[in-house]
Amino acid sequence: MKKTIIATLLSGLTGLGYAQQTEQLPGIIVYGTSAAPGNVADAATDTTRTDIPLKDYPASIQVVPGEVLKDRGVTRTEQLVETVSGVHAESNYGGNGATFFNIRGFSESNGLRDGFRNYGYYAFRDVQNIDQVDVFKGPAGALYGGIGAVGGYINTVSKRPESGNFGEIGLSAGSNGLARTTVDLNRALDQDLSVRLNAAVERGDGYRDDTGYRSWSVAPSIRWDDHRGTSLTLLTEFNHLNRDGFDAGIPAVANYQQLSTTRYYGLQNGVYPGVAGDFGTNDTQAATLLFEHALSDQWKLRMSAQYVNARQRSTQSFPNSTTATGNLLDYSVYGNTDEASRQYAVRAELTGDLVVAGLKHKVLAGTDYGYLEQGSQGSTVSTMTLDLFNPGYVSGLTASDPLASHQGRGKDYGIYVMDQVSLTSRIKFMTALRADRFVNEAVQSGAVTGRGQQTAVSPRLGLVWQAWDDTSFFADWSRSHAPNVGHGGSNVTYDAEVAQQVEVGIKQALVKDRLFGTLALFSLDRKNILTADPSNPLLEVLSGEQRSRGVEVDVTGTIVTGWQVIAAYAYTQALVLADTSIPVGDVLTNVPRHSGSLWTTYEFSSIPGLKAGAGVYAMGAREATSPNTFKLAGYARTDLMLAYQKGPWKTQLNIFNLFDRRYYTGGSASNFNYTLTPSRPLSAQVSVSYRFGS
Repeated sequence: MKKTIIATLLSGLTGLGYAQQTEQLPGIIVYGTSAAPGNVADAATDTTRTDIPLKDYPASIQVVPGEVLKDRGVTRTEQLVETVSGVHAESNYGGNGATFFNIRGFSESNGLRDGFRNYGYYAFRDVQNIDQVDVFKGPAGALYGGIGAVGGYINTVSKRPESGNFGEIGLSAGSNGLARTTVDLNRALDQDLSVRLNAAVERGDGYRDDTGYRSWSVAPSIRWDDHRGTSLTLLTEFNHLNRDGFDAGIPAVANYQQLSTTRYYGLQNGVYPGVAGDFGTNDTQAATLLFEHALSDQWKLRMSAQYVNARQRSTQSFPNSTTATGNLLDYSVYGNTDEASRQYAVRAELTGDLVVAGLKHKVLAGTDYGYLEQGSQGSTVSTMTLDLFNPGYVSGLTASDPLASHQGRGKDYGIYVMDQVSLTSRIKFMTALRADRFVNEAVQSGAVTGRGQQTAVSPRLGLVWQAWDDTSFFADWSRSHAPNVGHGGSNVTYDAEVAQQVEVGIKQALVKDRLFGTLALFSLDRKNILTADPSNPLLEVLSGEQRSRGVEVDVTGTIVTGWQVIAAYAYTQALVLADTSIPVGDVLTNVPRHSGSLWTTYEFSSIPGLKAGAGVYAMGAREATSPNTFKLAGYARTDLMLAYQKGPWKTQLNIFNLFDRRYYTGGSASNFNYTLTPSRPLSAQVSVSYRFGS
């Protein structure tokens, strides 16, 4: 009976993913984790801020462990979540490695770093210091308040000092002049005190003309733990990226497939006498302080704080439209641009267990404060015209009115409580409520030109029914508010975004303690959306209402000893419901109807130390622009991995885009629908590492 019910639900819901009557589709979510094969996590403590197992948590949360990132040869932010259903990287901001992703149909420029807001436009961070990646699907305002993301949250968790003395040194070389050195050193200074240092240095020529780069990252951390329930951890990061050009890709014109995928479209050195070409430099510093104290066997006090300062200096070129006149397209050049963001946050919370009227409660209660300021000190503005098919064409460089300095400031005062009640041993009910006070300011040329205040309440309700030992059904409803702190030059403030989601799903152990799957449905509505001003890619306006509905399926774990797999599929339909400039019914950009991935590795028992892996990442056709005018073609990319470990030495070969497929990435969160990023061609990367200690 049980197997019949599950089989019917799985086949029925999956079938909806291929149905064409998409307007009637409810929605779905994904992910189940439990037990503990190497590619599976049973909790996401840094993201949920509780020790509730994922099988008992009424939401879609997926964890990508560090070991999976290593196997896949990840060196760039855009690669982090390619194995997660319904999540896709978007074009970044001129090649600066910023964290732009599309989650459940919505572009997100805000993520989380160790549970705090990570404003994504300017903050370059190397992946070397990432221990794992947690993905929380859907709005989580009841927990995080005004983070600014409604489709979901990608939380990159930093490596922490551990007990013991160990280290790893790695060298990588690859296509397009890649040379990368990494260091991970951990030392226990005494029984209670440990330190850790992660660092990386990288350089490369880029896969497009005149787009070389140099970067370095240093991340020292220290932890004190008395092993009686009290600990204090300090995490710091210093990152630098310098790149030739400000590579926004190719213009998003209807005949994009006929354009050169290697040509740099923008202002280049030497084209105009005495005028320097595009460039970009990013510097990011961050510090996070984490304190935890056990008040009793059941209750803990946690206090934490984070500070991040990010700065980008650049000259950047963008096309003025997506329509060329013949072969000619006008560009604007924003010269000597100095953009920066500064953010800090503090948090205090209590978490613990109690029994009321015979029912077990797991409670989280806290208060926090967050501040974000970001903007530009202004820039010179010039216009030029490029011939899309003739790199030798030179037009005039005409000065325009400069862009004035502008800034957005946002404050968020929050208080929240969450309670998961065990109604029975198999039924758990979660309630959460958060109240926020948002205070936003718009500043132009040093003067405050707009100020707004808003009080918002964000609730969440969730239910988990563990029908059988290996099966959990879940459902949840949530509403979130995300303050609009625009990164553009508007002189007004905006009301907060509002997102509301309903989801239901199943978390299923397909093979006991080894292989786990999740099937889920979601329906997510969003309004008060801050988007790019169609007349100026550096300004923003408040648009209308959008809806995303879909199905997501994830399978993770071990099939047989030594054979691990991560499989994901998503069916997503994201539409415009109301807008002042985009037709109702248009599909949101860079959102494929069908997408999926499969990553698998096998360790050969007959040859100890030998591991092979392969991955396929597929994405259907997507709309390129809003309003919809043309589509980006679908694609399937194949990667391979082969590794051999002998004692402390490990050698690994990663091949990316094995069949040299050509595809393009767009997205509205980063380059504002004006540009597309061509795919990286077939490339290889060889890494050698030496690990020592215990």
